[in-house]
Amino acid sequence: MSHRLLIRNGVLALPSGPARADVLCQDGRIVAIGGGLSAADAEVINAAGLTIGPGFIDVHVHGGGGHSFFTQDSDRIRAYAAWAPKNGVTSFLISTLGRDAEDTEATFSALSPVVHNTRGAEALGFHMEGPFINPVRHGAFPPEMLRAPVREEFLRFQAAAQGHIRQVTLAPELPLALDLAGAISASGAIPSMGHTDATTEQCRAGFDSGIRHVTHLFNAMRPIHQREGGPIVSALLEDAVTCELIFDGAHVDPAALMMAYRILGPHRAVVVTDNLHLAGLGTESGRFAGEEVTVSGGKAAKADGTIVGSVETMDQHFRNTMRFLGINISTAFRLCSTNPARVAGAASRKGQLDRGMDADLVFLDGDLNVKLTLCRGEIAYDGRL
Repeated sequence: MSHRLLIRNGVLALPSGPARADVLCQDGRIVAIGGGLSAADAEVINAAGLTIGPGFIDVHVHGGGGHSFFTQDSDRIRAYAAWAPKNGVTSFLISTLGRDAEDTEATFSALSPVVHNTRGAEALGFHMEGPFINPVRHGAFPPEMLRAPVREEFLRFQAAAQGHIRQVTLAPELPLALDLAGAISASGAIPSMGHTDATTEQCRAGFDSGIRHVTHLFNAMRPIHQREGGPIVSALLEDAVTCELIFDGAHVDPAALMMAYRILGPHRAVVVTDNLHLAGLGTESGRFAGEEVTVSGGKAAKADGTIVGSVETMDQHFRNTMRFLGINISTAFRLCSTNPARVAGAASRKGQLDRGMDADLVFLDGDLNVKLTLCRGEIAYDGRL
């Protein structure tokens, strides 16, 4: 039986600016937007006092709510998908990796059935962060997990994932990395530069080979030097690439985020959480990759101070985006929803409030807190009571 849902009295955060209008959804899609809509037998949601935008899309997340993506247990992904709408997330990429090639292949094989098959937030595919990254900039990844780029190895991973790998982070300065970038693009995924010590010249070669995205700009990469801009300057000046920015206030100083945004603008900036399984738990400590980590100030870090991931959920990143950058709510939705949809290869049905798009909607109160989340036209979180 067809399911119809009519949303009344809300303010829509449209690209042109906020506008009061009704939204009619049917069978998981938006079918009409306008004033005074009506529909027989439709379930009605009164959104008075709430602002409605496209659901948040997180293309770089390793888990949350106690559920880690470093697993071969698909139930953990499903559990995250059920938890994430509380934070306004309606779809995501599964950012994961195995201990070695065999473990990585087994992980993708085990988890691939959940892609496009989760209740709540939709798993859109995989983000493979590593193993083809520079040990000099390994960040939280144990160096023994890292390997030189091999095209054939990636193709085995993509086959195990049933073609669902959507993003691959690599260091373009590594031997054969440019050949790998071409294979990633040919497979339908997006090559992303990250965990890199590349020079400006090496970054240029990476962009020429098909790299079109940058993983957590500023973090785990060669810093700016007045005589060698490296990946940060190269990425900011390359109009063809989008760049991830972490807005937890801990990974990157707000002033640096503002500088980057003034160059990237609203079309190239992509907000990500880089969340660990500890996100949203409110704990002060936990474990990651077999090591004890301490949670404070929006991040989890090892004893030596190395940041291993964020614990601030996407709704807080959204609020920080507006506060740090001084942008309006419609632009913030572009950074947290529209642009990530492009990176995930889902822009034809995600990331916008428009007819024909999936009815993935987040409802925010005057303090930008999530009060209601719809995933494909179904209520996935209801915090109005």
